[in-house]
Amino acid sequence: MIYEICASSFESAKNAEIAGATRIELCSELGVGGVTPSYGLIKKVMDELSIGNCVLIRPRSGNFTYTDEEFDVMLRDINLCRELGCQGVVTGVLHRDNTIDEERTARLKEAAGTMEFIYHRAFDCAPDPIAAIKTLKRLGVERILTSGGKKSAIEGLELLKELNRIAAGQPTIMPGGGINPQSIIQIKAAGFTQVHFSGTVFEDLCTSLPFSFKTEAFLDETKRPISNVENIKKIMNN
Repeated sequence: MIYEICASSFESAKNAEIAGATRIELCSELGVGGVTPSYGLIKKVMDELSIGNCVLIRPRSGNFTYTDEEFDVMLRDINLCRELGCQGVVTGVLHRDNTIDEERTARLKEAAGTMEFIYHRAFDCAPDPIAAIKTLKRLGVERILTSGGKKSAIEGLELLKELNRIAAGQPTIMPGGGINPQSIIQIKAAGFTQVHFSGTVFEDLCTSLPFSFKTEAFLDETKRPISNVENIKKIMNN
C-alpha cells in the first residue's frame, strides 16, 4: 500500500517521512481544502527531506473554474515545481457546469512535463464521474484523488470501487477524504493500492488573540473575493 500524507507545513511533511509514509502532497490551508503552498515551503521540503512529494496547484479556495489570470498563475506554479525538481503536481480545472475542462487540463499536464500529473478532488464535483474518468484516462492522468463524489471516501466507497474497475490501473484511483484507523481497513479490503490522508491532530498553541482574524465572508465557497476598482477609488477619494 502506498500511503500519501496531505501535509500543510514543513513539520507535517517531516513527520510523514519519520512515520515511514511513501510520499506527501504538499499544500497550505487544509481548512478550505488546500491551496498552493509557498515557494519557501516547497524549497525547504526539497532541500531537507527525502520523502516522495507532489505539490498542490490550486490558486484559491472555492470552485475549480478559473479566470485567465488565475490559470496563468497555475501554469507559473507548475513551472516553478518543475524547476525545483518536484516529483509531481496535483491539480484540476472544471467548466462552470463542473464537467472536466479538457483543454485546460491538457495544458497543465503539458506544463508538468515529466512530473507526475494527479487530478485532485475537483473530480468529485463532476456530474457524471464515469464520463469524467474516461476523459482523464484519455488525457493520460497518472492518478485521481477522489472520495467517490461524497464528503468522505467511505461514503463514496461503492463509486470508488466502480471507478477502480473502469480505470484498470490507468489512472490509479487513490481514495482520500476522512481516512482514519477504522476506515483504512475497508479501503484496503476493497483492493485499493494507494490512499491519501493527513493524520492530523490539533495542537494547542498555548496563546490567545485579542480577536479572531477569520472573516466568514471569505470562506463562502460560492463567492470569489476580489479587490474592486470602484471600492478602492471610493475609499481613496473620501
